[in-house]
Amino acid sequence: MHSYLIDGLTVLFPFEAYQCQLDYMKAVVECLVKGQNGILESPTGTGKTLSLLCATLAWLEQYKIHNSDSNEAPVQIIYASRTHSQLAQVVKEFKSTDYNRMKITVLGSRDQLCIHPEVKSLENSADKISVCREKVRHKTCLFHRNFEMSKPDITKLPPMDIEDLVKVGTQKKFCPYFAARELKEKADIIFMPYNYLLDSKARRIHKINVRKCVVIFDEAHNIEQQCEDAASVTISSLDIAACLDDITKVMKWMIESQSLTSSSIISTDDNEENNIDTNALTITQDQICSLKLKIMKLEELLDNMKITKGNIPSPGDVAFKWLQSAEIDFNPQGDLQQLQEINQFMTARSGSMFRSKGHALLKVAEFIETVNPLDENGQPCFTFDMDAQRKSVFKVYIEEESNNNEQRPSITTSKRPKKLHYWCLSPGFAMRQLCMQNTRSILLTSGTLSPIDSFQTQLAIPFDIVIQSDHIIEQNQLFAAILPRAAGNKHILTSVYRTRQNPEYQEALGQTLHNVIKNIPGGVLVFFPCYKMIEEVVQTWKNNATFETMNQRKRVIIEQRNKIKFESQMKEYNTIIDNDPRGAMLFAVARGKLSEGIDFSDKSCRAVILIGIPFAPHQDRRVIAKRHYLDEINRNNKDLKAGDVWYNQQAFRAINQCVGRVIRHRRDYGAVLFFDQRFGDNTDKLSKWVRPFIHKVDFTGMMKGLKDFFAQYSSTNTICPQTTHPIQQAFFPSVTHSTTMITHVTSKSISQTISLSEDILQTTLKQSNGYSVKMTEQISSNNIRNETDVVHKSLFDAISSTRQNGIAMSLQSVEKDDKQRDFDAMLELKRREVVRTDSLSKRFLPMIGTFEETSTLSINSSTNNPTVPVSNAKASEYRELLSQLKAAMPHGVYARFTHMLQDHKIHKTDRTIFLKLQTLLVENLAKNHYSLFIDMTRHISAQFRQEYIEAGQNSGFSTSTLETQQENENIISNKRKDLSSSDLETSSPKIVKTNHSNNPFRCK
Repeated sequence: MHSYLIDGLTVLFPFEAYQCQLDYMKAVVECLVKGQNGILESPTGTGKTLSLLCATLAWLEQYKIHNSDSNEAPVQIIYASRTHSQLAQVVKEFKSTDYNRMKITVLGSRDQLCIHPEVKSLENSADKISVCREKVRHKTCLFHRNFEMSKPDITKLPPMDIEDLVKVGTQKKFCPYFAARELKEKADIIFMPYNYLLDSKARRIHKINVRKCVVIFDEAHNIEQQCEDAASVTISSLDIAACLDDITKVMKWMIESQSLTSSSIISTDDNEENNIDTNALTITQDQICSLKLKIMKLEELLDNMKITKGNIPSPGDVAFKWLQSAEIDFNPQGDLQQLQEINQFMTARSGSMFRSKGHALLKVAEFIETVNPLDENGQPCFTFDMDAQRKSVFKVYIEEESNNNEQRPSITTSKRPKKLHYWCLSPGFAMRQLCMQNTRSILLTSGTLSPIDSFQTQLAIPFDIVIQSDHIIEQNQLFAAILPRAAGNKHILTSVYRTRQNPEYQEALGQTLHNVIKNIPGGVLVFFPCYKMIEEVVQTWKNNATFETMNQRKRVIIEQRNKIKFESQMKEYNTIIDNDPRGAMLFAVARGKLSEGIDFSDKSCRAVILIGIPFAPHQDRRVIAKRHYLDEINRNNKDLKAGDVWYNQQAFRAINQCVGRVIRHRRDYGAVLFFDQRFGDNTDKLSKWVRPFIHKVDFTGMMKGLKDFFAQYSSTNTICPQTTHPIQQAFFPSVTHSTTMITHVTSKSISQTISLSEDILQTTLKQSNGYSVKMTEQISSNNIRNETDVVHKSLFDAISSTRQNGIAMSLQSVEKDDKQRDFDAMLELKRREVVRTDSLSKRFLPMIGTFEETSTLSINSSTNNPTVPVSNAKASEYRELLSQLKAAMPHGVYARFTHMLQDHKIHKTDRTIFLKLQTLLVENLAKNHYSLFIDMTRHISAQFRQEYIEAGQNSGFSTSTLETQQENENIISNKRKDLSSSDLETSSPKIVKTNHSNNPFRCK
């Protein structure tokens, strides 16, 4: 772990942090310390999630220590993301931190957590809820009974995600759903989907108390729409009629059951209808009759309402007055509870007594609670100004039911069915609801929040700290270009509605796309504004054979809307990418499944091509209502067309999300191509990180640029860009109200004199643990020497030498700018001095070598002889083992291995450190590289060696696989020279520290 001091708070980070990660953690810490809200944008692939977790949990740990004597309720971190798969990845990141000892829980629905066979078999989520509640109420669920008895043991469970909790619950036969809710009470950090927080109904059901909590919304680029959807609802005449029919059936059953009871008829047959518990319903006949009359009144009133004329909806209080006119009881124990109880009763007995499962009852209940929202304690939200809120931010749109083929189950009028939409047009409503529960801080973070202005205005709560981080990639890792004209420069590329159906435009677009993909290896994602456009252009291309020639160049796959077909497509795509050198091309829709949530790293996506701008359908009634609402509330500003501004912002946020597919980690590379001339005038709406890469080109320029760009990676398919590594102990100035920028020592020094720069550099390097800064004159020519002349004392010496010589070689190849020549020359000399083997402190020597050699070293050190000469044969042996290990281990694991082994050398008897090292070697070597696993035995402390060997034997290795493994080792041996040379090509870090470890961040 690496320690960073940020505003007096020590943050432990698993890797050496990049500057953008330190900027990000600084902003997070300031938000939490000051109790302020923040908007934090950091590009995909910059380790945003890990930075957020480490900074937040470091603050929480310190806060708990300082407030240990307080009687107040503990502060919790609530971490929300869009999907459970995203949350699973966050939990995985959490386990890699030094804070993994903290208590966590992951809240989920019964769809993910229920293990009862009968409940699991139900297809509808509402049915699962109803049947589960019925079983819990009557104590007929074995898993819930076991949960009640096992609560003390459940609270001691280690951190686990949903899949782990379900697995443990299945093994021990306790209910994972209620276990997660129980763990919530004492958890330090609670993970949950968005809707659990934003929907007041969900907060009440799950008993989520956000008071004094830190609330984090990860992947928050969709949060505006999520907020509006959580406060919106639709109901139709058919729903109300079906609700009436369900109530009538239950009334009939109550009358018949009462008749059977009063006649003292005892049934002995198997008729479940006669054997039903007459006390199953707590609702009385008078109550259910009253409820039916109210619902009938609702139906009558809706049928008499006028259809909305034009596109301008009515104020939202129309819906509330409609419910009031029917004398609906808004009390949580009133009509709401009765509707839910009848639903549970019917669902549990569906198929025997009732054909219906009572879904319409829940629809009516949901409408009532959405129009009159309640907090988690069952009290009305916005007690004082709810009426004003309904009139201003809610709208009612009434239309005739489009599905006229469906008959009403019961009819009280002859009028045609209608549908009433209750739309929330301000995401600030749901966000203010959350804020009014007295949260400590609300943090919104994503890789694509731009344009950020809309978040600050639309969400209607103060955001005191806003940052937009730069990317960690270098200039040569991304090719981004705007192409205004098609191949031949004849046709303008613009996918406006009147143009996209033009056959000439479609043909020109196809020829341009076909030619461009010639220069792009691997996978290509092509994003269109809508499915209809994909269908139209593909049909045109099939008619003129463009599609066929394109498919021969790269396999073309078109995104399917069906979930099962989509999953099958992704498997096909990945298979092609892995096995077909031509690669593949995916036609997808912006805002669709492929635009977020899927990791297209490395060759899976070497280019993203954007066909047009994905504006929302401008004739959509809700879009029209939203634009009109924004224009109305900003009518005093005649120069601002707020509706148009919002309309454009939403389109470009979708574009930015698509752009984020191309770079997924630190060493990824690719191209982003904008096939529409309108992008040229709107680059300011794109994410901040991508803007410096963008240039406008003609077709010839794009083809040449792509060819040259990918040519630099054609031989090795890997990159070693220059990196900036900050010092281990970092001190920062305050974050400003706007974009945060922490001054880097080198960028600050360029504009100053060489002497001042040298002073700053020396001061900076002295803060880096494990190295001492010496004067330039002390640098000798033997710092850069031939690798074969170096005598390596151990495996660690070999590792260090590879890195040091790689730094020295990269320094020789850097071309200098005239304005920075003198400063860079001085900087290079300082770097060389820092990485010299002789400048390693004496305390580092005991870390290297096998444990036998370390013992000899220690003896000689006590006799004033700190170095022990080692034969060239031994050095060669270490280099051989190093190369084999590097080739055998997956990307990113090798750096962790060197770090863990070094810790093991320092703390020889620490069992925890040994077990971490053993786990890494077992997982990565024992099964497929057993001989290498055994070779590492001599580098394990003697007291743990037998356990280490047994762990390898228990990993599933058998002698029958030895021949295969020997073949694999031969392949690895043949590759080691290339891998060693790639080590030598590693560029020099701007600031060096002892504990080198790569930072292989990937967005999953």
